Amino acid sequence: MANAAAAQIRAAAVPCKLYVSVQVEVAWGRPSGPYQGIAQDLTDFPFMDALGLSSYPYLGGFAVPEDLPPDYYSKVAEGTTLPVLVVEGGWPSIAVGSFVSSPALQARYLTRQLLLLDHAAARGVFQLTFYDLDLSANPPPPGSVLPLFTHLGLADSALQAKPALAVWDSTFRHPYRSP
Repeated sequence: MANAAAAQIRAAAVPCKLYVSVQVEVAWGRPSGPYQGIAQDLTDFPFMDALGLSSYPYLGGFAVPEDLPPDYYSKVAEGTTLPVLVVEGGWPSIAVGSFVSSPALQARYLTRQLLLLDHAAARGVFQLTFYDLDLSANPPPPGSVLPLFTHLGLADSALQAKPALAVWDSTFRHPYRSP
């Protein structure tokens, strides 16, 4: 389906860059397997003009952001000249079940992510959720991991900034590298 849609976009001469998102933790074989890479993704989606990365390191078993190796993104892009974009992911600001986190830990993740992006010479990063989602009107069942995904925002659901927002804002002082 993706290849058919890409062919239609190319035939229509729509001026855009096409990419798919690969899961970084799967490429690394996390949480327990060996490194797998993305060779199959590159074969399956030959139309890619850029490499989209989706990354939720806490789901891959990383307890703290500093455990992420410096080549966390760049290794996934090895063997290709495609520009790297982080298009989805994050680190929650709350603890759920046995997973421990906090607003300060989320801010440390964004600090670490900036280093990982630089190491991969990434062309962009997208923050999927700016505000946390308020689940109070429709709470998830006990034991649900949904709150991990609803608390990835840079501000809480009451629109109050979290420490991660200051780190995010610092990215705009980062030197721009043209493609």
